Amino acid sequence: MFSNKDNSEQDLPAPATNEGRRGRFGLEKGLALLLLLTLAAILGERWILGTSMTLTANDGFLSHYSDGAEGGGSVSEVTDPDAIGGRCRLADQAEYAFCGFELILGPRRQNGLDLTNFDRIKLFLDYEGPTKTIRLYLRNYDPAYSKPEANDSTKYNQIEFEADMVKQGEPLEFSMADFFVANWWFQRYRIAPELTHPQFDNIVVIEVQTGSTPVPGEHLIKLKKIELTGQVLSTEHWYQGILGAWLIVALAFLAGRTVTLKRELSRRGERERELVEINSLLDRRGRELEEKVKTDPLTGAFNRQGIEEAIELGLAERRQGKPMSLIMLDVDHFKQVNDSHGHPTGDRILSGLSHLVQENIRGSDLFARWGGEEFVLVCRDTGLKDAAGLAEKLRALLEGQSFGEPVTITASFGVATLGARENLEHLFVRVDDALYAAKERGRNRVEVAF
Repeated sequence: MFSNKDNSEQDLPAPATNEGRRGRFGLEKGLALLLLLTLAAILGERWILGTSMTLTANDGFLSHYSDGAEGGGSVSEVTDPDAIGGRCRLADQAEYAFCGFELILGPRRQNGLDLTNFDRIKLFLDYEGPTKTIRLYLRNYDPAYSKPEANDSTKYNQIEFEADMVKQGEPLEFSMADFFVANWWFQRYRIAPELTHPQFDNIVVIEVQTGSTPVPGEHLIKLKKIELTGQVLSTEHWYQGILGAWLIVALAFLAGRTVTLKRELSRRGERERELVEINSLLDRRGRELEEKVKTDPLTGAFNRQGIEEAIELGLAERRQGKPMSLIMLDVDHFKQVNDSHGHPTGDRILSGLSHLVQENIRGSDLFARWGGEEFVLVCRDTGLKDAAGLAEKLRALLEGQSFGEPVTITASFGVATLGARENLEHLFVRVDDALYAAKERGRNRVEVAF
């Protein structure tokens, strides 16, 4: 007989344990890989996200200006078309003297370059002259404050540095955070306070100019190129992305673990219910058979206890969508055989019947003696039509067989297939009814329970 304790201890834990070990091993490998990727992302941030840009005089239109346009005496000229700059002579005058050079990047000074992803700037600058400081402007166009008809309405992002810092052949490097907005600009246009911060999303003019304290004389300015470096994402956004990736992985793991646990609990519950169902059925129908062996000593067929394995496998395959059918057969008028020819003759007929049936069924089918002259054939992965065909084949083989005895036999068959939501007890009731119908309708026939 089945034992719930024995089956649950022998069958269930081992698969669950192996699956759990494989799951933990896979999780550990996944976490180790994610940690390595995170470490690489942190240490290699600049290399992964790094971006750069180089600007020269060839990337726009060169222009120069001086206070001469406002009545002053200073003059300027471009002396090298491959550099931003040229010669500037500041006049010795009472009015404020200045001159400068521009690289215009956008047509009509409205559409320029987005430099927001850059955090460092290098100036490859040569200078000769008496000035104390030099100014660099990165001028930004924004319709919120800029006017197409007013060139100086672009925001003047400014940096001013000592001229002594310029050394021939060595670049000057600054942080973009060093830039500030020129006071005179937001005062002239009465800019709202929230718009007075540096802005680099649409730079239309790069401008180099003499310092805020004018020194009369000749000034030679030559800005050969500008190099900008930065990241396609800010460090803050990069770390937010890493944290987001960890969060997504954690949520995915929790979701996957939840689904796995639900499936495992469902499988265990179904398994336990099936074991209880099998035990209950076999206990009720086989109380008189207490033999511990699985084989009937007379016929060589399995006994009731022996069909446990076949039914259990058939139930497991049903969860995979495979059908299981039962064929029940009974030797017709067998009592008369025993009464007329004796029990030894009847025993030899039953033994011969068992061997004949087992020679004509598949290895996956299981043939068992159910009691007396009644037998059960468990057909795994077999639908009703195929099971009925097998029963008809066996009926024809048995018809008229004597197995060396002075009497021939026939047998009646009942066939049924386990329904999707049907339990075993109901299946046996149906196959019993089909067998009874075969006897009632004349014996030596196959009846199918639909």
